[in-house]
Amino acid sequence: MEKQVRVMTFVTNFNGGGPGHSAVAVDSTVYTFEDVGGGWLQEGSGWKKFGFDSYLKANAHRPVLVQTLSLVRGDSVVKYVDRSIAADDDYVSSGVCSSQVSRAVNFGLPENVDFDPKGIDTPYGVFYCARRLSLVMKEEYFWPGRSSLGTLVWAGIVNKLQSDYPSVLAKMNVTP
Repeated sequence: MEKQVRVMTFVTNFNGGGPGHSAVAVDSTVYTFEDVGGGWLQEGSGWKKFGFDSYLKANAHRPVLVQTLSLVRGDSVVKYVDRSIAADDDYVSSGVCSSQVSRAVNFGLPENVDFDPKGIDTPYGVFYCARRLSLVMKEEYFWPGRSSLGTLVWAGIVNKLQSDYPSVLAKMNVTP
């Protein structure tokens, strides 16, 4: 049975600002290139691994847009991540979250499909590249911690959803 591959787009960074974050999940494991200290301040690469549900829970303060992909071979995505870890790919010098997720997804695609987000390679670009290539079988949206945020942080996140992900905002039943 083929493994399920999901791209996770986290809207904003801390306190409702920033471009957000990209990660890729294969079955129940999340692979996230986010360890800024990995390789620079300590031994190891920028990759971290988490359980899917626990990673969602840890990020409940911001919207998470989850796209289940077709055509992407999960074993190949894991192979890419393992090779990247073995090569000691470090955050910034080897890319950032969205560029590494793009490379991992691309490694899992057939040769005639090129997962290459247009423009600056951000979580936004990864999200829309998956849509543009018609790889998305299903989209889900999570933001369980939205009611616990202060008004300004909540408003900043809703503004980001409204400007960058308007079709998602409507489906999340969030009123700006």
